[in-house]
Amino acid sequence: MSSSILLNTLQRDLDPRYQEILNSNLQVSEISEKYLQDLLVNDELLSIDTFKTSTTQTNRTIDVEIAELDSSRYQLNQKLSLLTNSNKDLIIDVNRDLNDVHDKLSFDYQQCLNSLSKNLHIGPNGFLNREKQQLHSIRLNNATLSSMDSVLDVLELPTLCKLCILQGNYQESLDIAMFAKSLIIRFPKLQLFKAISKQIESELQMMLKGLIKLLNTDLKQNQILKIFQVLSQLENVDEASLQRIFLNSRFKYIINEISSLVPILKFSKLTYLKRFVETYREHIYSTLSMYHTIFKDEINLLLLNKFVTSLGYNLCDEFNKYLPSIRSQAVEAIDSDIELKSSIDGLLLQLIYLCKSLATFQFEFEPLILEKLCFQNQLIKEEDWLRNMAKVKKYR
Repeated sequence: MSSSILLNTLQRDLDPRYQEILNSNLQVSEISEKYLQDLLVNDELLSIDTFKTSTTQTNRTIDVEIAELDSSRYQLNQKLSLLTNSNKDLIIDVNRDLNDVHDKLSFDYQQCLNSLSKNLHIGPNGFLNREKQQLHSIRLNNATLSSMDSVLDVLELPTLCKLCILQGNYQESLDIAMFAKSLIIRFPKLQLFKAISKQIESELQMMLKGLIKLLNTDLKQNQILKIFQVLSQLENVDEASLQRIFLNSRFKYIINEISSLVPILKFSKLTYLKRFVETYREHIYSTLSMYHTIFKDEINLLLLNKFVTSLGYNLCDEFNKYLPSIRSQAVEAIDSDIELKSSIDGLLLQLIYLCKSLATFQFEFEPLILEKLCFQNQLIKEEDWLRNMAKVKKYR
C-alpha cells in the first residue's frame, strides 16, 4: 500500500509519456511498485548506522563513504588537471589537426566528389583534366604551407607597426603602411590585406596624436623638422593641416613657457615683463624661422599674421596688467625715479628689438604695440619710444 502511494506521488513528476505507460500497462505498474517496496524494506540501504564493508571490515557510515568518494574524485581531477597542463601544447595541436581533418572531410572532400562526378560526364578527357587541376591545386597548397612563415609575418604587420611607433621609428612604421597598401594593389580581392591595412591606419592615427602632443613640448629644431617629415607622408594630413598643426603647437608651447614665469611676479614685476619679452623674442623668431624652412613653398601669410597678432595681444594684456603698478610703486630693485626710468627704457628697448626681429619676416609688430600701449592706454609715452628707437638706430 505504501509503495502504491509512493508510486503515485513520484508519478506526478514524470514525463507525460511515462505517466501514460504506468496508467495503461498494469505489468509495468506492478514491477514499479515491487521495486519501491524492496527499497522501503531494505533497512541497510536506508540506514545511516555503522555497517561493515566487505573490503575493510571496519565500522563505516554512508557519510564516510561519500566523503572518501569525493576525496578520490578530487584527487583524480587534480591529476587530470596536471596532466592537461603539462600536455596542453600537444592537446592544442591535436585539436587543430582534428579540426583541419574534419573540415577537409566535411567540405573539401564533398566538393571534390561533386567536381569529379561532374567531370565524369564531360567527355573522355574530362577526368584527366580534372586530375591535372587537382595536382595543380595540391602544388599551390604545398607552396602556401612552405611559405607559412611569410604569411605569419604579414599577419603581424599591425603589431610590428605599433612596436616601431613606440620605439620612435616613425619612418619604418610608414614603410610598413606602404607595404600593406602594395599588397592590396597586388591582391585587390583578398579582404585579409584590407583588414591588415585598416589596423595599420589605426596605429598611424595614434602616432599622429602622439606626435602632435610631442610638438607642444621643448624640442630642438632638427627634432621638429623630423616630425614634420613624418607627418607630411601621412595621407590624411594635407599641407594646410600641417601648417595649422605647427603654429597651434608652437603657440601652446610659447604660452606654457610664459606661464612658467609667473612665480617671478612675487619678487619683481619688472623682471617678469623683461623675461616675458625675452621669451617672446626667442621663441617667436625661432618659430617663424622653422615655419619658413618647413613650408617654404606654401607660405600662408594670413595664418602667420593671426599667430603673431594673437601673441601680440597677449603681450599687451600683460603690460596693461603690470606696467601701471611698476610706474606708481617703487620696487625693491629701484631706489629712485632715474633708476625707474632707466629700467623702463631697458624694457622698451627689448620691445623694440622684438619688433625688429619680427620685421625680418615682414611682420610689422611695432604698430600693434604702439596702438595698444601708447595711444589707447598711454602706458608708454611716445617720446620715450622715439628716444629708445633712436638709440637702436645709432648702435645698429
